[in-house]
Amino acid sequence: MKKTVPDTISVAEDIIAGLAIGIIYLDGSGRIALMNTRAEAMLHTSASHVTGKRIDMLPLRTPVYRVLSENSREAPVEISVNGAVLRVRSRERRQASGEQSGEIYELFDVTEEKKEKRQREEIVAMTTHDLKSPLTVLMGYIQTLRSEGEAKVHVSLLPCLDEMERSALKLLDMIDDVLDAYRLEVGLLQTTRSWCDLAAILEGCCLDMAREASLRGVRLTYHLNRDIPALNVDGKQLSRVFANLIGNGVKFTRRRGEVMVDAWQRDGRLHVTVKDTGIGIPEQDLPRIFNKYFRSGNANGFKGTGLGLTISKAIVEAHGGSITVESTLGEGSTFTIVLPCTN
Repeated sequence: MKKTVPDTISVAEDIIAGLAIGIIYLDGSGRIALMNTRAEAMLHTSASHVTGKRIDMLPLRTPVYRVLSENSREAPVEISVNGAVLRVRSRERRQASGEQSGEIYELFDVTEEKKEKRQREEIVAMTTHDLKSPLTVLMGYIQTLRSEGEAKVHVSLLPCLDEMERSALKLLDMIDDVLDAYRLEVGLLQTTRSWCDLAAILEGCCLDMAREASLRGVRLTYHLNRDIPALNVDGKQLSRVFANLIGNGVKFTRRRGEVMVDAWQRDGRLHVTVKDTGIGIPEQDLPRIFNKYFRSGNANGFKGTGLGLTISKAIVEAHGGSITVESTLGEGSTFTIVLPCTN
């Protein structure tokens, strides 16, 4: 029985017609040679009305003219068409000889994507505002009570004020983590650089955590080489990284354990290690430890958002550096940050 050889051109046309994205092809003379069904629907036109026409032959106000007249080779452009948002990108089609033989336009309907992004932005903005507002009031009253001193606040209540302030600051850090996780997701997490004494910043983080470590019965030690130069970095963001790593070390270390912080310069790079004798991380969890919202199984019972390490990694890499971890279950973990000293 004789086999039927499929018509390659017909098969290709059927595939293009069934694509979920819009396709428009201009031939070497700049005339519309092909428009698939999806592009017709997106641009509210019929291929039969535009096929064989150049861009300059199309009515100016039509969606197809607006799409084809945009320069979308260097970067995709977004165009509003009858309430929908289309992302358009184009590329040249060349023959084997290198000669240009046409141009292909790809159309993506990103209306829902844009709508969801806008809704996420509104939710994040509203949630962080609604959470921060009462927290700001609470912290204001704490500061007011502190300023009154022992004259109006009994000395026995001062430790309560300390604990209230510490808890409020923790909650504020958690809100900032959620906000920064969103910024990271949409590419808005930015660094503002200036010349900073990073050794002093790191020492400040250690001193801030000293009280927490003492309350938990954990020994916190640090050794910072004084030859560390001033670096052009975002000191506030890197301070968050150091505070997160030291805080995690203290949190996951049992009583009478130890957290050690070291910093030194070598080969034009700043090295910072935070080593603890805590619970450690299972070997199978190490590849995912920097993933957003991931928490190792042995961290159950410890409070946290699962965002700190993700954000820390993003901040360090934004500075051209790296962050790695080595850990043995039941024996502790060592986080190492390496940052270039020249920027």
